[in-house]
Amino acid sequence: MKVAVLGLGLMGSAVAEGMVNCGHEVIVYNRTASRTEPLVEKGATAASTAAEAIKSADASIFVLTDGKAVADLLTEEVLAATEGKKILNASTTSIDEILSFAEMVKAHGGSLSEVSIMVGPDEVRGQQAYFLLGCPEEEESFWDEVLAKDGMVQRVGEVSASTKAEAPLVMASVFSSVMMSYAGAVIVKLDVPTDIAMQTVGQMVPGAENMLQNVLQRNYDMCMASTDSLIGVADAAISTANQCGMPAKIFEDMKELFVKATEKGYGSKDATSIAEIMLGNE
Repeated sequence: MKVAVLGLGLMGSAVAEGMVNCGHEVIVYNRTASRTEPLVEKGATAASTAAEAIKSADASIFVLTDGKAVADLLTEEVLAATEGKKILNASTTSIDEILSFAEMVKAHGGSLSEVSIMVGPDEVRGQQAYFLLGCPEEEESFWDEVLAKDGMVQRVGEVSASTKAEAPLVMASVFSSVMMSYAGAVIVKLDVPTDIAMQTVGQMVPGAENMLQNVLQRNYDMCMASTDSLIGVADAAISTANQCGMPAKIFEDMKELFVKATEKGYGSKDATSIAEIMLGNE
C-alpha cells in the first residue's frame, strides 16, 4: 500500500520508518525538506508539497506538533487533494479540533480518522507500536491493514474516541516533564549527590532517570519530547480541562515555561530544558 507520512519530527520520522519496515511504499513530506533525506535513504520517496504526498498515496498520516499545525497544513489546496482519500491524524489535538478537521475533510470528499500512539519513537520504528484508533467502523479494516504490521491496533470508537482515551496521558505528560525539570533544578541548586538523586527521584515515573540526566548534565540533546511539542500538548490539556469544567490555570502556567524555553532557543531540545528557566538561564 502507498502510505504518505506528513510531518517528520521525532515521532513522524519513526512512523515513516516503521511503515517502510512494514513493506509499504512510503511517501514523505516535511516543510523543512532536508528532514526527508534520511528516510529517502531508507527507501521512502519525498514529495515536494503536502498535496502531492496525499494525492500519491492510498493512506496519509499526519504526524504534526499540534492542532494549530494541522490547521495550517489544511489549506484549500491540501483539502482539495483529500477528495476520495483516507487521512489519519496522529497529531496531538483537542476533541473539538479533531472533530472540526474531520468535518473539513468530509466536506471535500475525503475521510479523516485519528490515532493515538501510546509508545515512544523507538517502539514505533521497531514495529512494537500500540495504536488507539478512532474511526468509522467500516474503515477499521483499512487502517488495520496500514498499521497492524507495525504493532497492536485497538479501535476505541468513532473519531474523537482516541483523543478522549489519550487525554489523561496528555495531562500526565505535561506534569511529568515539569515535575522532573523542577526536581532536577532543585538537585542542581542544592548540590544533591547524583547517585542519591537517581536512587530516589529517578525511580518515580517511567523515563524519570533520562529526564533527570538531561537536567543534571544541562544537556537536552537526548530528546524524548521536544519543548515545541509540549506547547501543543499543554494546549490540548488546557482544552480538555476547560471542557471537563476543571481548573486549567495550572496547565497555562506550565505552558508558559515551555514557551519561555522555546524563546531561549530550546524549542527542538527535550522539554526538560525548562529547567534552564528555573536555574536562572533567562
